[in-house]
Amino acid sequence: MSNEIVKFSNQFNNVVLKKFDAVHLDVLMAIASRVREKGTATVEFSFEELRGLMRLRKNLTNKQLADKIVQTNARLLALNYMFEDSGKIIQFALFTKFVTDPQEATLAVGVNEEFAFLLNDLTSQFTRFELAEFADLKSKYAKEFYRRAKQYRSSGIWKISRDEFCRLLGVSDSTAKSTANLNRVVLKTIAEECGPLLGLKIERQYVKRRLSGFVFTFARETPPVIDARPVEARKTDGDEQAQDAQRFRQQQPWN
Repeated sequence: MSNEIVKFSNQFNNVVLKKFDAVHLDVLMAIASRVREKGTATVEFSFEELRGLMRLRKNLTNKQLADKIVQTNARLLALNYMFEDSGKIIQFALFTKFVTDPQEATLAVGVNEEFAFLLNDLTSQFTRFELAEFADLKSKYAKEFYRRAKQYRSSGIWKISRDEFCRLLGVSDSTAKSTANLNRVVLKTIAEECGPLLGLKIERQYVKRRLSGFVFTFARETPPVIDARPVEARKTDGDEQAQDAQRFRQQQPWN
């Protein structure tokens, strides 16, 4: 399998992927690696191709893999995406076409025009990483940390409050409220899996002896070789949607 690249708008890192496990995340990022810069065109995968992209360790049957694929899209549909300036709360239907065929062992997906800006025409303020590195991480928390660290790849530093960190990584309330559990379940896992890969160091910050936030430092990256020339996104008349997307971009303090 060639060295696949995942690339999406930094805005996607603000979407909390609730109830996603490590396999669901691998399914989503494998799909994202192939639909980027394809506009709203339908992209088809064989299950065998998807297994290769995901670098699956488990020997999932076609039915088991199909179940994970369907669950991934169902979990996306259960999320809300907010355009903060207008107050709109929109169901996160990232894909308008999502057809899983266990008998033929195929998947066909098409990106929703309303959210196409997250995966298309990306020239600045984007997150970029190697799919193989992401897939080789084992835990959900390591994967979710990794993709957000890659947003700050040029500076090599990510400062974040404890509450926002727990929100973005989907940490359960019981784990988030206990510093001991947060260290054991989340931070230890991130340090073990992402430490050697990213040269990661974790500085804990305190206010009145309470853990209040983190400063993550990691190896800076030089600008990568320009990706293959993107496929132009299909032109549409969705002026209002485009304006919403632009207003949302202007609201965010992206790296």
